[in-house]
Amino acid sequence: MEERLIGLCMAAGGVVTGFDSVLAEVRRGRVKFLLIASDASDRTKKQLTDKCTHYETKYRIGPWDGAELARMLGKRATCMAAAFTGRGPWEGVWQKIGCGEENHSCEERKDD
Repeated sequence: MEERLIGLCMAAGGVVTGFDSVLAEVRRGRVKFLLIASDASDRTKKQLTDKCTHYETKYRIGPWDGAELARMLGKRATCMAAAFTGRGPWEGVWQKIGCGEENHSCEERKDD
């Protein structure tokens, strides 16, 4: 189900990929939420989550890896992050894969 909604967002031009492009969109305040692949490097995850926290953007580090995220987006190359900018049914995508909390990460917390 969420793959069809993601496809509609992609078709509407509402998904940005590529590290630099994603960061730029977060800075501009255009991102409704950000999906981050589970196998992104620790540095990439930190940079993206810090930027999202600073600009109060929702994000989720998913259970999917970069290859799975790329497949969901209809891309061939591995994708470490996807920013949803509000075009297309982004709210439906967030409800299906997000946790519904405003400006908050949904990643599972691990106690060290």
